[in-house]
Order: sequence, then C-alpha cells, then structure tokens
Amino acid sequence: MKQKHIISSFLLASSAYLAVLQPEEALGRDASEAGESTMTAASEDAKEPENRVPETLTHKDRASPVMDTPLDGTSIETFTAGLEHLDEEATEEEYRSVMSALDFLLFYDIGARRSKERLYARLNGKSPNEILEKVHKTRNQPRNNKD
Repeated sequence: MKQKHIISSFLLASSAYLAVLQPEEALGRDASEAGESTMTAASEDAKEPENRVPETLTHKDRASPVMDTPLDGTSIETFTAGLEHLDEEATEEEYRSVMSALDFLLFYDIGARRSKERLYARLNGKSPNEILEKVHKTRNQPRNNKD
C-alpha cells in the first residue's frame, strides 16, 4: 500500500512538473498519461549529462571556473601566464574587468608602489573574482575629505 502511495505521489508531482515545462501538452491528460510521458522524458534526461552545455555555445560563453582559480604571483612570468590562461578561458567581459582591476590596483594600491612585481606578489593566491572584490571594496570606501 505504501509503495502505491509513493508511486501515485511521484506521478502527481511528475505531472505538475510536466505542466510547468510543457503546459500545452499536459493539459487535458490524466495523471497516468502525464506520468508516463514524464517517465519517458526523465529516462531521456538520464542519458544526457546533468551539466551539459548547449553545443552552440563557444568556450568563452560558458560559465568560467577560471575566475575562481587562484593566480600564482610568485613572479611576473607566472602571474602573466595565469592572465593568459584567463584570457583563453574567461569571457571577454570578465577578462577586461580583471585587467581593469589590475590597472586600478597598480595605481592605487600603496603597498604595490606602482610595481607590477610587488602587486602580483600581493595578489599571490587570489582568484580573479577575489581581485575584483578587492577593487570593489576599495572603490566603495568612504573618503576622508577635510574641506
């Protein structure tokens, strides 16, 4: 009896899910028909990977895990290699925003003293997203104007 209740609950939930996804097809069907088509759709979905990306998207249009990858700032060369990798993997907008943030920090980060080597060492281990957050916080700090 408990199995029938679980199955009927699943069929009802499946038909509601189907109605949301395909309302014109689900209308007019009873729960068993909707459940059958949902089970067919579910079995087709099971064949495809969960996190599939449409084939029409290029690598620059996909989500960028590279934005969360720490950059190696132990030398200018390794940091530059990380930026080249970022250019290859991130979207153009993401890459431009990170480069703009680095320009900002090179000028405004007092500890870097306008030296790329010092700046990259200060950013060692930070991801591009963390760099963007640092710039955002710096730009939004209230200034002490003594007018």
